[in-house]
Amino acid sequence: MKEDSPSLEPTVAQTLKKRRTGLRLSLAQVELATKIRGKYLVKLESGDYAELPNDIYARGFVAKYANFLGLDSAAVVKQYLAERGGRIEAAPTKLIRPVPSRRLTVTPKIMIAGALLLAAGAIVAYLGWQFTALAAAPRLEISSPTGDQVIGGSLVTVAGEASPGADVFVNDSPVLTDGNGRFSDKLALQEGINTIEVVAKNKLGKTTTVSRSILAKPPKIANAPVSVPAAPFDGIAMSVTIKEAATWLTVKVDGKETRLTMLPGTSQLFRGEREIKLTTGNAGATSLVITNKVVANKSLSPLGQDGEIKRNLEFAKDTNFPEAPANR
Repeated sequence: MKEDSPSLEPTVAQTLKKRRTGLRLSLAQVELATKIRGKYLVKLESGDYAELPNDIYARGFVAKYANFLGLDSAAVVKQYLAERGGRIEAAPTKLIRPVPSRRLTVTPKIMIAGALLLAAGAIVAYLGWQFTALAAAPRLEISSPTGDQVIGGSLVTVAGEASPGADVFVNDSPVLTDGNGRFSDKLALQEGINTIEVVAKNKLGKTTTVSRSILAKPPKIANAPVSVPAAPFDGIAMSVTIKEAATWLTVKVDGKETRLTMLPGTSQLFRGEREIKLTTGNAGATSLVITNKVVANKSLSPLGQDGEIKRNLEFAKDTNFPEAPANR
């Protein structure tokens, strides 16, 4: 029989079901984690207490289910008993005949069984900890910049620490983290007010966001032009010029990688003996001029559409350029 709460306070059944659905858990997942049979979980969430085993067992089900959902199990059990009228039915007793005491002998089988039980318990505890960590929004702390501020330059270091395993994005661009969730990245600033948004996202899609507003007042400097060799040579040289918008780049010269952010109107020269690989965060703002063993002053402009990310563009010393390079 389903028992209704006389007050507006949610019943135990309503509390358990609301918490489970809020965590996006199925009854099958709860059954697997708690070892409580699915049919009893259904009875608990529907308030059909009379269909449960005697109250000694049912009270244990309530406490275990509440603990798994992160609720105060003592409070939930107390409310359950109140809804049952404070009545606790004892488990049926069986007549037990005394048996002669036996001395316990520890055998290899018992030792193996004990070790397996300990291992199983450790695995269940670890999975429970992992689930609890993922069900909550990830931790995110920003150590730089410490707050909204004015910077007399055009670059700022964005650094901090997130929950281990979480993905971190700075203004929608992914950044690398170490095993402890620490990260640090250089970000180019436009003159004026810049909004920096750092997002940490865990495997279940839970996110934490921290924002900073930075007023940039970069000094006026003249960009020295860079140029590649005027004639083919035994190697490869590439000048990269950024137009209109600050752009992040990853450049790998003969296997040695460099990550940088370039401001609008700036140029950078890269030289290698064998090859250069380029990734740009804004192909529409990136222009190249290349000289290698085959061609001289070959212009590739632009590399793609505005805002388009081009990854691992390969340029070797013997590459000809009848067309734009392949995006691999």
